[in-house]
Order: sequence, then C-alpha cells, then structure tokens
Amino acid sequence: MILMRIILLSSLLFFYSYARTIIIQKSTDTTNFTSEFSTTDKMINIAVISAPGVIGKYTQSVFNVSEATLIALKNDHFQLKRYDIPDESAGSLSQALEKIRQDGMDAIVAPLTSSGAKNLITIPIHIPVYIPTVHKRDLPDSPENIVFGGIDYSAQIEALLPYMGNSISIFYDNSSVGTQLKTSTEEVFLAHKNEKKRVASYPIDIKGDNIVTYLAKPSLFNKSSVIIHIPVVKSALLAAHITFSKIKVHNILSTQINVDPTLLTLTQYQDRKNIILANSLIEFPNDIYESNALMNNDITFDWIQYSTSVGIDYLIASLSNTPRKYTMRIINSQVIYPVELLHAKEYGFEPFISH
Repeated sequence: MILMRIILLSSLLFFYSYARTIIIQKSTDTTNFTSEFSTTDKMINIAVISAPGVIGKYTQSVFNVSEATLIALKNDHFQLKRYDIPDESAGSLSQALEKIRQDGMDAIVAPLTSSGAKNLITIPIHIPVYIPTVHKRDLPDSPENIVFGGIDYSAQIEALLPYMGNSISIFYDNSSVGTQLKTSTEEVFLAHKNEKKRVASYPIDIKGDNIVTYLAKPSLFNKSSVIIHIPVVKSALLAAHITFSKIKVHNILSTQINVDPTLLTLTQYQDRKNIILANSLIEFPNDIYESNALMNNDITFDWIQYSTSVGIDYLIASLSNTPRKYTMRIINSQVIYPVELLHAKEYGFEPFISH
C-alpha cells in the first residue's frame, strides 16, 4: 500500500513540475484592470508592478488580493492598476515607475524577487512602496518609504530549534530560497546546540528522484531530525519513503513552505504524525478574510497572498490616516510576523503541544 502511494506521489511530482511551468507561461496577461467606486472621499490610487515572466501566477493573485482587501476596508474610492514589465531589470522598473509617476499613483505594491527588489531600491521613489515577497534582512540599506512583508524564515527556524535532536538532516532544493534556508538552519543549529552535533545536507533534484537514493541507507537518519526545505509534493514523497523504509527519525520539521493542505491529501497519517511546522499566518481580520474568500483568494495558506493583504491594509491606513486592521507591528520597515508551531494531524493542522 505504501509502495503504491510512493509511486503515485512520484507521478504527481512529475506532472506538478511541468504544471508549474504551464502556469507561469499562462500568466502573461498585461491588461490593466481598474476598480473605481464613487464617493466623497479622496481617491486612493495604488499600482501593482510585477514581471509575469518571473513570478508567474503571483502577478494575477497579488492583484486579486489587493482588490479584495481594498473592498474589505470599505475604502470605496480607489483605483487599482496593474503595471506589467518584461523583466525585473533596473531599466524595466524605471520605465514602469515613470509611468506610475505620470499616472499620479499614491502607492505601489511590488511582488518582486530579491534580485528585482535590489534593482528597485536603486531608483528614487517618492511614494510608499510595499514588497510582499522579500524580507528587509536581504536589503538592510533600503529607503524608509519601502516596507517589506516577507516571512521571517530565520525566526521560524529558531522556533523549531528546541525540537531538533543532536543530529539533523536537511533536505533542500537548489533554488535561492532553498539554499538560503539550508544555510540559515545550519547557522542556527550550530550556534545554539552545545552538545555533540551532526549536520548533513541533501540537495534534492527538480523531480525528487534522488530522495530514494538518499534514503537507501536508513541508518544515516535514525534518531535524526529531518528538516525539509522542499515543496510540498516532494515533502510528501519524502515522508512516505521514510515510512516505507521504516526509518526511526526523531521528527520531521518544516517552515511555512509546507503549511499547505496538499500535505494532508498526499500523505497518510502515519507519514505526517511526526511532522512539526512553523507557521506565521495567524491573524485574519474578519472582513478581509471574507472578502478574499469570496474572490477565491487563499490568504489562509498562501503566504505571499497573505502578505499582500497585510500590505494593502498598511498602505490604506498610512494614506488615509485610519487604524490598521492587522495588529502585527512594522519595525524598521519590516512586518513582524508571529510564529506558532503546528502538528499535521489526521484531519488538519492543529497547534503543537509539547509533551
């Protein structure tokens, strides 16, 4: 039975890799959509600037969340306009910013990669900017009018530290995020664990084929904390193989990347009962949550969509001098997210209670 699940997961991973490529290719719609509602209040104009060829589906989903959140805040007099760029180069960003200036926009939401954000901060901008995808730690010298909403993975790794055994095995993909998470985990673990320590790291290929190869020597992982910095389908495959190989791991730990209901559907309970996850998507103001749910936006589990709703709330409060709905602090131009630990239980995610 377990073997059949592993075969099924491997097939899903194969199709998932190509499905993601298709999604990126389809998200190149450059139509600027404007939402306007008449009222006596001052019009607030917000621009969404992104490169569909770089961030794929998030170009549209960030726009959708921005619109839903604006409606929820009852700021009826707004204009939301999309500015698509071919890439995240300084030249492309400069052209878009000049158009935004000419259009008289009041603020910018910019879902960019770290590379794009680095280019953005070199260009003079005199209106508020919110970047939902990057943490301020990556760009400490950015101007004060640029606020960051990226998840603090280092804080999540710190929260998981007490549950790491003296031996950890880190599985990560070769993306910039995966490599950064591996490095952060090693640094946090080695800095705080004073006992005899062992760290082993395992890069996972794009299809996850080498997961089976690594787990062919079960003794390497016995009583080890397995840290998974890989997407959810690969994580499910890894958890199923651990069960199949009868490896007695200490536990399986992960950050926000695997707080995903797909993990529940692709694993059986015996695969995930020992998984502890760090989560920062905790606060959900009712009106913002309901408005996004009506538009099928996933601010419950998709952290970029969640961060976008936090950012729109911040921008509207700043521009209209009204209270924010979210209570998370913004310190040194960075949203400070709380961290809670979750268990992947039989029917869903529940708060983790240490015994």
